[in-house]
Amino acid sequence: MLGERNKILIETIKRLLRRGSYARLQKILSKIHAADLSAVFPSLSAYNQRKLFDLIDDQEKRGIVLSELDEDVILTLIEALSVEDLVRILEYMPSDDGGALIRLLPQEKADAVIERMKKEGAEEVEGLLQYEDDTAGAIMIPDFIALNDEMTAKEVIELLQTQEYKDIEMPFYIYVVDENNRLVGVCSLRQLVVVPPATPLKDFMATDVISVKTDMDQEEVAKIVARYNFLAVPVVDEEQRMVGIVTVDDVIDVFREEATEDILKMAGAGEEFVETKSVLRSTRIRLPWLFASFVGGVIAVFIIAHFEESLKQVSYLAAFIPVIMGMGGNIGIQSSTIVVRGIATGRINIRHLWQVVSKELLIGLILGGIYGLILATLAHIHYNAGIVAISVGAGVASSMAIAALVGSLLPMIFARFEIDPAVATGPFVTTSIDILSVFFYFQLASFFLGF
Repeated sequence: MLGERNKILIETIKRLLRRGSYARLQKILSKIHAADLSAVFPSLSAYNQRKLFDLIDDQEKRGIVLSELDEDVILTLIEALSVEDLVRILEYMPSDDGGALIRLLPQEKADAVIERMKKEGAEEVEGLLQYEDDTAGAIMIPDFIALNDEMTAKEVIELLQTQEYKDIEMPFYIYVVDENNRLVGVCSLRQLVVVPPATPLKDFMATDVISVKTDMDQEEVAKIVARYNFLAVPVVDEEQRMVGIVTVDDVIDVFREEATEDILKMAGAGEEFVETKSVLRSTRIRLPWLFASFVGGVIAVFIIAHFEESLKQVSYLAAFIPVIMGMGGNIGIQSSTIVVRGIATGRINIRHLWQVVSKELLIGLILGGIYGLILATLAHIHYNAGIVAISVGAGVASSMAIAALVGSLLPMIFARFEIDPAVATGPFVTTSIDILSVFFYFQLASFFLGF
């Protein structure tokens, strides 16, 4: 339903842009939610992207659209915007989204934008820019409600009704801090309204507060929010002073970004979403990731050439190479995907390396034995050669066992050394499995056939 609606919206906007019906298009844009509008931009040319963005009158809607778009589309749009236009848009954007936008600007333009912004807004954005990309500090919102533990429920409610707190993005939690701004407790709005009005915060606040440090990776922050079903998680500095919150809507964006990045790595297509990029840009991104496959193929050629004498004497050994490499590659991808997913969701602990690897190895041996027996039977029926059948069966069993071992071991090792384990399901691992499968197949065949 939603996909069909977006399709109709995209076709309608494209048609109006072609006809130059800008007045009618502006009326439509004023009624469309910014989140729906952001889905239109990737389907347009760079020229029409700029034209459509210029037709949006509402600066707040412009800000929401920018915060929902992919980086390459954002760069296309902000390239044509003046410093004054950017400042007006940033005034309506949350600080975390504004900071992310400024990070994309050339340094000179970014400095000019910050200089022109209102003093309070600039301070907030500049504060976020000091943190590393993809950390809790970079995606947090510096606006939150933090009060003293002596305040009563009635006083807190009256304070929340004042002008000072009306623009707080996530007012569902009341954070309690001491005189040094250190986080000591938290309570929800629900708790606030069900206790007697004269009850001080310290009597009903939760003291076992789960917080994150400013330098924690955004993916780890997202896991914490998801695990405990928080609407927001507080961010503290090294001295436990509260400096911001990461909200659930930002966590959803993080999961989407990280999932896209992992899928691209697992496919060996880089780390960036390339569907909307130019042919040259897409080629440049994917080229180095395919180099591992190329090198692996060359190595496999030399391995096969090394066993040339065996192939000359029993030429039909070559007929089984695709099956052996294919079965090894498939189970290797299965094992690595299971392990990578387990690590990402927290269901697999990297400290349990040998427990996880031994389990996958055993599964590989069992599956390899089953398919090895089937293929050996077919080989014997077709070629009427018992030794060849044994060689082929052993080749499949060893290929699948080794692939399961490599596919589960490498993601665990990568994770232990703080390397993204998703890389372990790309061409690097699949190529390694292909090489090992071919090598052990011919080694076993040479042994059984007496070469």
